Amino acid sequence: MAGKPVVLTRVVDSMTDNLRPTRAEATDVANAVLDGSDAILLGVETLRGLYPIETISTFGRICSEVISFHISVE
Repeated sequence: MAGKPVVLTRVVDSMTDNLRPTRAEATDVANAVLDGSDAILLGVETLRGLYPIETISTFGRICSEVISFHISVE
């Protein structure tokens, strides 16, 4: 699989109807960042979800926290 792009989708699916992701979904996002995924795609969560802005904001906060923590540990 080396050299092939990795794109994840539907990582915060519960945010279609809920204001917060489940702990498992937040962990999945964090692990995707730590594992070096090429992209994480938000779809139905922002297209038809009840909280599109909050979804993007929460997603961004998870990613930035993981990155800043990872940098401080190295």
